Amino acid sequence: MLTVGVTGGIACGKSLVGSFLKRRGYPVCESDQLAHEAIEPGEPAYQEIVDAFGSEILDSTGAIDRGLLGKRVFANAVEREKLNAIVHPRVRQAWKAWMADQRARGDAAVVIVPLLYEVGAEREFDVVVCVSAPESEQLARLAGRGLTETEARARIAAQMGVEEKSGRADYTIVNDDSEAVLEEKTWEVMDNILESRNGNEKQ
Repeated sequence: MLTVGVTGGIACGKSLVGSFLKRRGYPVCESDQLAHEAIEPGEPAYQEIVDAFGSEILDSTGAIDRGLLGKRVFANAVEREKLNAIVHPRVRQAWKAWMADQRARGDAAVVIVPLLYEVGAEREFDVVVCVSAPESEQLARLAGRGLTETEARARIAAQMGVEEKSGRADYTIVNDDSEAVLEEKTWEVMDNILESRNGNEKQ
């Protein structure tokens, strides 16, 4: 089975690329969704996070307020590492289990992992695709999500730079135009991946 890891910077369009792939029938797993599920009440990570950060990060229903927790950890590298140490191992275990399940179902699977290089998971995939965008576009999109420029820049700075990720990836999709253009670029890259794979299999 061909395994494709999709990574890139925050607000660069990784999920949008994933939606295009789903539309064509590719199974896609988003590690951000796995992270959200991992911190739900009743999950082991939930209590660990409450113990580590206190009940003030909970909303009125007792669930973890992701927005509040995000503001806190992106303002403090030590607390961010503390949160990552709780959540990331569980997320990684979940996507590996998902990929193992996909092996019995088809010949390709895609996992979107924003922090793929940061957690050293690139070798778990046959091919890595980086989705990048100009910083001005990232800031505009994050502003649309309700973040101030200071908060947006802090979140961008908290990750490995897009240029470095792009340099390490096998393929890069630059999201600097319309959604339609991004979709065209996605299929161009996927065609190249499949052609390369088929060529290697024939050798």
